[in-house]
Amino acid sequence: MAGRIPRNFIDDLLNRVDIVEVIDSRLPLKKKGREFWACCPFHGEKTPSFSVSPSKQFYHCFGCQKSGNAVGFLMDYDHMEFVEAIESLASSLGMEVPYEQGSAPAKPAQQTLEPMFQLMQQCSDFYQAQLKGSGEAIEYLKNRGIGGRTAKAFGIGYAPPGWSNLRGDEKLLVDSGMSIKKDDGKQYDRFRHRLMFPIRDRRGRCIAFGGRVIDPGDNPKYLNSPESPLFHKSDEIYGLYELKQAVANIERIYITEGYMDVIALYESGIKTAIATLGTAINSYQIESLFRVCKNLVFCFDGDRAGKSAAWKALESCLKSLSEGRTARFMFMPEEHDPDTYIKEIGSGAFSENAVKATTVTDYLFDELLASTNIASREERDQFIEKLKPYLEQLPLQTMKDSMIAEAEKRVKVQIDPRTLKSLGAGGSDPSFRKAMPEQHWTPTRLAINLLLKKPALAKGSGAHHELADSDIPGIDLLLKILDRIHDEPEISTQNLLDRFRGDEHESHLYKLAMMEPPVENDESLERMFADSLQNLQKQYIVHRRQQLISKLQAGEGLSEAEKREHRKLFTNQT
Repeated sequence: MAGRIPRNFIDDLLNRVDIVEVIDSRLPLKKKGREFWACCPFHGEKTPSFSVSPSKQFYHCFGCQKSGNAVGFLMDYDHMEFVEAIESLASSLGMEVPYEQGSAPAKPAQQTLEPMFQLMQQCSDFYQAQLKGSGEAIEYLKNRGIGGRTAKAFGIGYAPPGWSNLRGDEKLLVDSGMSIKKDDGKQYDRFRHRLMFPIRDRRGRCIAFGGRVIDPGDNPKYLNSPESPLFHKSDEIYGLYELKQAVANIERIYITEGYMDVIALYESGIKTAIATLGTAINSYQIESLFRVCKNLVFCFDGDRAGKSAAWKALESCLKSLSEGRTARFMFMPEEHDPDTYIKEIGSGAFSENAVKATTVTDYLFDELLASTNIASREERDQFIEKLKPYLEQLPLQTMKDSMIAEAEKRVKVQIDPRTLKSLGAGGSDPSFRKAMPEQHWTPTRLAINLLLKKPALAKGSGAHHELADSDIPGIDLLLKILDRIHDEPEISTQNLLDRFRGDEHESHLYKLAMMEPPVENDESLERMFADSLQNLQKQYIVHRRQQLISKLQAGEGLSEAEKREHRKLFTNQT
């Protein structure tokens, strides 16, 4: 395997593969109506709620809310990585997977990135050899409490001062990010006078580096490799390869914000720590970690930046909290990060704190209640409204019920089941024996459903960007889908859904796609779509009229453009 797989190949693969065959070969399916059904393999149940759609080419469980295409199923069921799943499906169809080199168009499969992998390993070997001869770098590691065994396990090295220490193919050095090319054609080493931390992929191959200054006066403090044909930072996890090498039975994974935290925990005896690479952890990375271990502990600084990162992590992990998975949040005391804190209290106390760390539920409620006064019934209702979007992302009904019970306990009032009806809460049947949950249609929901059913409907619809200024629920998602289809007019349903893989709306889109509107034929489908857009336009006009009226009532003048818009809206010329 080498490089990134071209998007057009993935699209072609998804259009060719039959998800029913893929799943049926692993999980026997029974046809009922237009769909195929089975007991869900991702949570325990006695009555089938796991549905596979041959027309839309995706699966959806009405019990635990797991959804996805053929690639997603192999990742969830066979515990494959994304590339492994692609390769497996391609092999079953007799297709050869091509790989890109950089951002250029896809190259033939035989032109691999192996020379670049070799170059990166040569750079890593060079830096490690340089470390042995640098008293300054060794002294720095000793002062940070990093011993020789840990340094060797992580391949820590040293980039000496100077502008041209690296040797090798000049183009490869630039393409890999190891050298920088100037306007005059000359090039120089990116990393100089820094401790070097190789970033390895899941197979242990060096794909990038992180460099930390030794001299406090140098800037920037941390420097990472740029994106390259080998390195896509939002896909990679620092320390995951080393973790798997060090520990066979992984009980808990500690998620930190930097590679020095990972190495400090490793040196102290906690060898199951990882870090993201300069970006907030995303849902794809969290799902990858949950496949390795069911217990995650997010370790963040207790300052504002740490709290912000923790909240983003919570939002990204909710939909991955399926059967048996747990996530906790451990905040370091003031003036500490995981590196300094574990040195102060030791690995035993650090591990004990992790076991007692804040649960997802407690953290969610603590944060929402901190910004909400619940003294009155109206304020309690507002709190429930704030809570609903987070409940919707939870994949298991039992988790939703538990969180609703906790909400009732926190706000000291029983929640009307009708308030949370859309979540399937309050005694709903998880088996969905009639194949579909109760369907409630709004113009936005209907428009999205119809686009997922037949993307070509968007071709003559226009962009409707003016709707973004309205307060219509879900309108941003509808506009995003319309833009995507306008960019790719021939996109299929499964490819359109795949564009939202890892997106915060992914699970919601699959649920909408499973709903069946009362459509008799293509003509009625087109009419319903046109009607839904017309209804949305009417809602926008009402909203926009009120905006302009409010502006006038507040004594604010209207611009010339707003005056023309005002006349147009109030003479029904839209």
